[in-house]
Amino acid sequence: MDDDAGLEMLRRQELRLIKTFLRITDSSKRRRILDLAEQLAENAAFDAPQSGPAKTPTIEDCKDSPGPD
Repeated sequence: MDDDAGLEMLRRQELRLIKTFLRITDSSKRRRILDLAEQLAENAAFDAPQSGPAKTPTIEDCKDSPGPD
């Protein structure tokens, strides 16, 4: 597969996921979906060869990081 075509497909999937997620107005359902997505990503990291970063940051990781100075 062409790298540009693969990247374009990935971008379309990302946009579709974001748009769909933002249509969910129930905050508890959004939280459940986010937790599930993080769990799936963590499970995928265990299944994949360890050539990349050890852990993908979660929303909680980002909340604790300081903002720009």
